[in-house]
Amino acid sequence: MAYFAFRQPEKEWEQVPRFFPRTLSDKVKATFTRHSPWFNDFIFPASPPPADTLTLAQWSQPAELSILLARYATHCYRDEPERKQENKPLLSLWAQWYTGLLVPPLMLAQLTMPQPIDLSPERVSVRFHETGRAEKFWLDVQPTHNDAPQDAIARIEDLIETAITPVVSTLESTGHINGKLIWSNLGYIVNWFLNQMSQFHPLGELAELHQHCFLSPQLRSGRANPLFRTMLEREKQWVRRTCCQRNRLPGVQQCGDCTLK
Repeated sequence: MAYFAFRQPEKEWEQVPRFFPRTLSDKVKATFTRHSPWFNDFIFPASPPPADTLTLAQWSQPAELSILLARYATHCYRDEPERKQENKPLLSLWAQWYTGLLVPPLMLAQLTMPQPIDLSPERVSVRFHETGRAEKFWLDVQPTHNDAPQDAIARIEDLIETAITPVVSTLESTGHINGKLIWSNLGYIVNWFLNQMSQFHPLGELAELHQHCFLSPQLRSGRANPLFRTMLEREKQWVRRTCCQRNRLPGVQQCGDCTLK
């Protein structure tokens, strides 16, 4: 699930035709359309969120989250309702849907815009599928209002700390999954996206991002880097350390590159 990063010089946006909207949200949408047009099927940076969407503050409420996870469990165990439910793989796959749809577009937007965007949780609204998992996202695209560094590493770290950590913490608070497993899955998504970027982005910076994301034990803020060693470099390939455990769910096969093989 889960892309590309090429920081567009501001002057290139000056060449956009007069009739083309030039808000930051429209620039994000134009970047999606240009480089990853399939994003437009499930993430909307230039439209207001519909009434049936929820922010993290809303869906993370225990009662609401319990309903979503119960619906997802019913879906996953629909063919084997008598089978004992395993919450860890269930939450692992639920989180993969959420982060797999959200993280790559956020990375694309954050790494390509002429200025960093605000990734606060209240800027993200999600519509959940009838099965209980994330289906589509709406972004309230606004620039950040601080003097933080704007290089690629700083932008990725802001995504990790501001946009994703609150989601992982919410799921971990259920007591059914360790946050390390979710971060391991996220490392896989981030690595996949960085590899996709190689079609457009300088390889030197991609190597720097790989090294920082997966081999730096700390973020610049001094906090522990949750992606540290979630991916390991072996024979010039980045491979994940741990199994996501989704194969423990009914009808779900091992990933093609599962660590258990």
